[in-house]
Amino acid sequence: MVSQLDSKQINRTAFLKTDASKRLFAEPINYADIGARDGLLDFLEPFEQILKKIFFEPDFEEFTKMQLKYSNQEAKVINAAISDSNSVKTLYLTKKRGGSSLLHPSGNMIGLMAIGFEGISRFTVEKTVDIETRRLEDVVKYEEIKIELLKIDTQGSEFEILSALGKHRPFLICAECATTEIYKEQKTLFAVGSLLEDLGYFPLHLMDGHLVSKNSSNWRNSIQLYGDVIFVPNNSANGRAIIERDVEKWFASLCMHGYMDFALWQIEELRIPKPPLVTETEALLKNF
Repeated sequence: MVSQLDSKQINRTAFLKTDASKRLFAEPINYADIGARDGLLDFLEPFEQILKKIFFEPDFEEFTKMQLKYSNQEAKVINAAISDSNSVKTLYLTKKRGGSSLLHPSGNMIGLMAIGFEGISRFTVEKTVDIETRRLEDVVKYEEIKIELLKIDTQGSEFEILSALGKHRPFLICAECATTEIYKEQKTLFAVGSLLEDLGYFPLHLMDGHLVSKNSSNWRNSIQLYGDVIFVPNNSANGRAIIERDVEKWFASLCMHGYMDFALWQIEELRIPKPPLVTETEALLKNF
């Protein structure tokens, strides 16, 4: 997830060197990770102390591993499948567990996921489990905890999750999306984008991919089939309202993902008053 970030080239931690950042250590950013599996992403580790972590993992085996991993840390690990309804659905556990999903791995374009002689065997369903699903707004009550940073990696069910945000309006959403149907009845990037646009977001970063196929042996690599999409507030009234809820936490959320320059442009464009975290970060960077 977000493997393209190069911390050596992008100054993502400058804001942590300001006096204003002390507030974030006292009032951490609420970070929800749905489909957590291995826990906090490597590139977010420098910011662990300013994140209040909530992990969701439906696979009980993976959930147990995560409980042990975070037993001595301030993190909440929840064994739950997040979806668009409070009901019971089937979790399809695949040969390679990273492909497990609430959707069956038999979408009409799954053939594009083939790898060499292995084909698509890693998507073979080895086991099914009936699992209780919950709406995000019902598990994390907005009145108690406002989700401010959201990562979704659930193999095809991101649309269902996002359609049940309720009042939650994260400052940044990182969701793995697909441009076509890999899992049966999967909603694509286009449906996800339309849903979030209505809420005041736009895709700041689309999935990576090789635009030109170098030779016939790797033609699949030239297809932008799936990948991480970063959604942030746009300049509409809805987008502005998201930012203004807490400008410092919005700024920090974008900085830690490598989008400080965009954040500085947007705050000027919208003529939003700059809080101390922004002005102190700007002053700090001018001295370099």
